[in-house]
Amino acid sequence: MNLFYKKLCYRLLGGYIEGTSLDIEFSRILYQAEINISGSMFLSVWLIRSLLLASAVGGVFLILSIKIIHPFYASVLTFAASAGVVYFQLTSAIQNRRLAIERNLPFAISHMSILASTGTPPLNLLRMLASSEHGAVSAELKKIIHSVDILGKDVIAAVLDVARTTPSPHMRSLLIEFTRMIHTGGSLETYLHGRLDQLLEIKREVQKDLNQSLALFSEMYITFISTGVIMSVLGVTVGSILMGGKIGPFQASEVFNIFVYFIMPVANVIFFVLLMVVYSPHGE
Repeated sequence: MNLFYKKLCYRLLGGYIEGTSLDIEFSRILYQAEINISGSMFLSVWLIRSLLLASAVGGVFLILSIKIIHPFYASVLTFAASAGVVYFQLTSAIQNRRLAIERNLPFAISHMSILASTGTPPLNLLRMLASSEHGAVSAELKKIIHSVDILGKDVIAAVLDVARTTPSPHMRSLLIEFTRMIHTGGSLETYLHGRLDQLLEIKREVQKDLNQSLALFSEMYITFISTGVIMSVLGVTVGSILMGGKIGPFQASEVFNIFVYFIMPVANVIFFVLLMVVYSPHGE
């Protein structure tokens, strides 16, 4: 049933998307997330699923005559939310892969420098690292070995293919420099030692900046969210006493419910989205 549904979605939209720049870009993103599906197929399923869900929600609002929001706007919001959740999951998968690669990269570079010091040829060096326990780094290098051994590609072309699609910019620059060393015959051991020191310094700086920015965000949350709750409750209480139980056109209890069940959740969602935007650079 799932396969039939995907084929149906592709027949409806896939032909219009296939071969476009959007298809190419999403194919690259899906490859980074290690999802084995074409960009046109993914977009077809994604859009039709979001449209069906939006239509169902709009229909429920229309049939039940729910007055909270117009059925059309409910459908639009549902479509946007559904599409946004899927895209967030996709970019989160890429971000997780990037972090996994960069967590293992210093150990892989150290291993590479040891192998390079023994005079190991570049292709054998890649084979040994691919078969080692370096997590996501070894997984990326296995793609190079697969391209060379199974697809018959030149080692430099295979390395550059992985460099173009890897979600880690540090892994990308390492692979590009690796091909340059193969071309020029430079000292790979010297480069790897320098690259390891540079990477460790970058990680220290990133960790320092992360700690400072997290401290700033925590202070913002305490100031605007936590303290805001206390001050608002006091304000509603005092205001209702001074104004005879009403604050403007609303009863004090209504103002309190609006604040607790609407304003506070929205403020927390905005704060979460802000953190997501700052700390989830979509695999770049």
